[in-house]
Amino acid sequence: MKKLIVIIFILSTIMILGCNTTISGEKILANKKWEEDINYMDENLKKKHPDLFRYISEKTWNENIQKLKSDLKNLSDLEISLRIGQIISSIGDAHTSIDFLEILTPIGTEKFDYEEIVEFPIKFEYFSNELRAIASDSQYKSILGYKLISINNVCTDEIIKKVSTLISYDNQQFAKELAMSQMQIYEYLKFLQTVDGTKAEYVFENDNKEKIKIDVNAMKNKEVNYVNLDKIQSKISTKVEGKYDFYWTKQMKEDNVLYFKYNKCLTNQGANINKQDAANYPDYYDFHNNLLEEINNNDYDKLVIDLRQNRGGAFKLVDLLIHDLKYKINLNSEDIVVITGKETSSAGAILAWRLQNELGATIIGEETGGNVNMFGTEGEFIILPNSKIKVKHPYSFRELKEGYNGGVKPDIDITQTYKNYINGIDDCYEYVVNILDK
Repeated sequence: MKKLIVIIFILSTIMILGCNTTISGEKILANKKWEEDINYMDENLKKKHPDLFRYISEKTWNENIQKLKSDLKNLSDLEISLRIGQIISSIGDAHTSIDFLEILTPIGTEKFDYEEIVEFPIKFEYFSNELRAIASDSQYKSILGYKLISINNVCTDEIIKKVSTLISYDNQQFAKELAMSQMQIYEYLKFLQTVDGTKAEYVFENDNKEKIKIDVNAMKNKEVNYVNLDKIQSKISTKVEGKYDFYWTKQMKEDNVLYFKYNKCLTNQGANINKQDAANYPDYYDFHNNLLEEINNNDYDKLVIDLRQNRGGAFKLVDLLIHDLKYKINLNSEDIVVITGKETSSAGAILAWRLQNELGATIIGEETGGNVNMFGTEGEFIILPNSKIKVKHPYSFRELKEGYNGGVKPDIDITQTYKNYINGIDDCYEYVVNILDK
């Protein structure tokens, strides 16, 4: 009997240790506390989200919640946070989200700065459906310009698909854009079982169709010495000195075009901006009046509005621009051309839709990353009581086209080619000045 008791004790100890070894990383919060957080998120999103089950069934949502709660005992704090991120992603709403820095910040510590993130130091850009390296730590600069084939034998498309499960997006365009920008994060790739250590094998293909394999080491962002792909800057890529990054105009005199780069629909008079921060923001209303004067005091052939990096902002600024372009300028609708891309979202996508459908402007480029019918937000949060994770959620739904699901489709599809990119030729702008109306 004594021997039997000893054997049972040993087996029980092995089983307990075995269970503990399945947890990868720290576990500061007790499972009960995590369960409280998950229930709190579940209950409050069901109450406060304007239409939580528009794109996901309530049955699937409840199954995902229950599955996470049943898995808590085998997960670290970070893994639980990432699983919560996946549940939020499944909603199919870019405005219901968690800041990825919050997810990666250890429980009970101050929020990470991006420079603390551990990453595989290579950045990419899409050219058609290819991902090419456009920046890297100096030790890997030999692969700049090459097409990514795989990481640890996982193909590029599969990596993008996996990473997109951790981010919030409206449609596949924005999913690809965000996944591309976050696919270098070590903790993401580890969680998604693409890497099992801080070294990964990257396979590239050069323009001669030759495969190049390199081992890439993960490192903190602040330790990376990023170098960029050697390329010629396009004539529209540099703003006039003294202009704000948010929005600026540039006279393209040789083309008789006014180029309007509109990156953010924000102003220093915004409701969510305190007086201290206001100094870092431009006054949109002042800029707007100058824009109208610039258009009306010159005989431009075209106004080109570039929304490719516009992820949104205040809808009231969209209303103002639409009204004044319609009634207060001396250009016809066919003289207004709008450039959109995967990153164009939220108020940026709404602006593109209204320019196309209310003013008759021509849209060129790629489908927007933001949907035409979308959830709107003013920065409302649910704060989980124990982990203190903030879940941002919308307060309303905007439907501009009944029953439609997707982004703003361009009138003319244009994607940037790699060859033109490195030679300083912006394919969309060149189309405007050399092909459109010819």
